[in-house]
Amino acid sequence: MNFSAFLPKLKTKDSSKEANNVPTKKGAVNTELLGVDLFCHLTYMAAISTSKLPRHIIFDYSSKLPYMSSRYIRDVTFLAHQLNYDYPEACRIIGQRTKEPEVRALLLRMSNSFASGEGESEFLAREAWVAGEIYSEQYQHSVESLKKWTDAYTALTLSAALIVVICVVSMLIFPMDKNAIAVLTWFMLVAIMAGGWIMYRASPKESKTHSLEVKSPEQEIGTKLLKVTAPLAGVVGLACLIAGAPLGLTMLLLAVLLLPPGLALFIDDRKIDKRDAEIGGFLRSLGSISKAIGATIAETLDRLDYNALHSLKNLAQRLKASLSFGITPQLCWQRFVGESGSETIHRSVRTFYDGVELGGDPEIIGTECADLAMKISLLRDKRKAVSSSFAYLCLVMHAAIVALLVGIYQVVLKFSEALQTAGESGAMEGLTGLPVFQLIHDTSQLTQLQLMTTALIIILTLVNPAAIKFVEGGHNYKYLFYLSLTLAISGFCLLLVPSMVSSVFGFISLIK
Repeated sequence: MNFSAFLPKLKTKDSSKEANNVPTKKGAVNTELLGVDLFCHLTYMAAISTSKLPRHIIFDYSSKLPYMSSRYIRDVTFLAHQLNYDYPEACRIIGQRTKEPEVRALLLRMSNSFASGEGESEFLAREAWVAGEIYSEQYQHSVESLKKWTDAYTALTLSAALIVVICVVSMLIFPMDKNAIAVLTWFMLVAIMAGGWIMYRASPKESKTHSLEVKSPEQEIGTKLLKVTAPLAGVVGLACLIAGAPLGLTMLLLAVLLLPPGLALFIDDRKIDKRDAEIGGFLRSLGSISKAIGATIAETLDRLDYNALHSLKNLAQRLKASLSFGITPQLCWQRFVGESGSETIHRSVRTFYDGVELGGDPEIIGTECADLAMKISLLRDKRKAVSSSFAYLCLVMHAAIVALLVGIYQVVLKFSEALQTAGESGAMEGLTGLPVFQLIHDTSQLTQLQLMTTALIIILTLVNPAAIKFVEGGHNYKYLFYLSLTLAISGFCLLLVPSMVSSVFGFISLIK
């Protein structure tokens, strides 16, 4: 029985029409995910084709996969089943109608191959390898581009802090128009938000965590915690706003509430990386041993040395135990996939199970699935080399900029208070015409400077964790982990830096 039938389909317009086997409407296709979907799709077709199944069964099974590329296979299947086209002609017709160049070229090559009488397994294995190489090159190109954009984002964030310094210096030299300060403030905020959007566009798109009902323990914990902490954070934030609590204290409270769900998903993300690195060797071993001893996959699990596994050891042992108890194999494998939390494991295990269950060569299928998982894991390692350094840099830069912004405002505030005290005593009567004394009599400039500084700190606190999450990828709840860190950094700076500046001014007064 098809393992895919036990897994929920993606809720898209295409999947709603699968049961009736009608052609889907040509709509927008997410080309950023099409590359990896095409790679996984062709690997699946190559795996089940090793069983020497008829062509229509291969296309029928492949058309039910919840991938972006499935819509084209469904269209080919519809023409062949309902309109009695042969498969070479159906592939040619759909290929000529397709706008995506990769899919068009694939379907036209498929048409030529089928028309010439070439075997499906040889053609699909070759095309799966080609799709993997194309996806690898595109992904590496995106990672190389991402390196440049991370540098650009850092420069953009630093330039926003520099604008505040320029505003402060300008206010001390000559009176600044309030409208000019407002325009600069909006320019900074828009520039920082645009930087976050650029990081989103520049980052490679992929699905790292699956969307199945059964999830990993960390994902379950994170989801349950979020259902409690998110409403509580909203109540606490609203209460602090009404009570007029200090912004720094409010940020610290929100950081404490948002940290648990974010930390759970951050830990899960690290475990998924390790599991994805091991699933290839696990499936390769299963396939090769199964063919060598002529045993089923369930029997092969009894012969494996689980000490060679690390992150997958507990999951594999639970899979072995559940199969030995006579539980339906599909349900056992579904539980294994769900508890892993990984979309890569989801796709590779589905390909492996369906291919072996349909009578394919377990050694070839295990090798193809292992190559799929290994390629994706190695590409993520290259991305991780960029994202890890950017995450550390972004957090340190956030702490430095927020401390600088709060410190500059506090210095100007203390300086204006000192000038006001000196002016009241008549000690600086000859200097009252300087523009800096405008800060004493016109406090609106100081108020505007405070608003500009506060707005910039809030935007940086929200955008910096989003930029880190976009660069790293993974579950969306990871944003909460980095958001809690930036909230804690901003809160500590808002609470500690003013007292530090006051201590410095008090020490200067003591020396005098």
